[in-house]
Amino acid sequence: MTETNTHPYQRGISFAIMPIPPVPEHCVPVEAGPATFVVESRLLTNEVLSALPEKAVDASGTVYDDFGASVHVCDSADSAEYLRFDCFDSEPHYHYINPVKGENLICRIAEVAEGDPIARTVGRMRDRLPEMLDLAGARRLAGTVRQHPDQVAAAIARVADLLRQAQIIAADMKAAADRAAVASG
Repeated sequence: MTETNTHPYQRGISFAIMPIPPVPEHCVPVEAGPATFVVESRLLTNEVLSALPEKAVDASGTVYDDFGASVHVCDSADSAEYLRFDCFDSEPHYHYINPVKGENLICRIAEVAEGDPIARTVGRMRDRLPEMLDLAGARRLAGTVRQHPDQVAAAIARVADLLRQAQIIAADMKAAADRAAVASG
């Protein structure tokens, strides 16, 4: 991962904190042999963040207002998360996560160049997952993913369907939150 946030050709922006935690009741796990993919319908607003356990995220000075489907790539052995793809409506991006160091690198998905964030995510999972896990520092997991391509491929196909469903659910969550905000004045 990049140690600086100033290089013009850097891969992404590095943060010395873990990403915003998932909301378990919005998650569907998909077993993939050595990995577990967790698909989440995600609504990310300051109001949602304020309901998280204390110190889960510092949202001061930042306005969060996005939604979409996410997939968390975790090690089945210990549930550690190493990659996350946030296929958000406004700011799609992905994370390389180092749980040992408690940091993550956030990379924007250039939807103009890459197209649909869900299709791009599924393509990267299908074609580059071990390499991305290597970059995140999960070399053991990357190796076992390489050894179980059929299990992983079948799970990725299931993830593709679940991401589309999660996107619809997240859009419904966002619409409901917007209606509630208007109703409360």
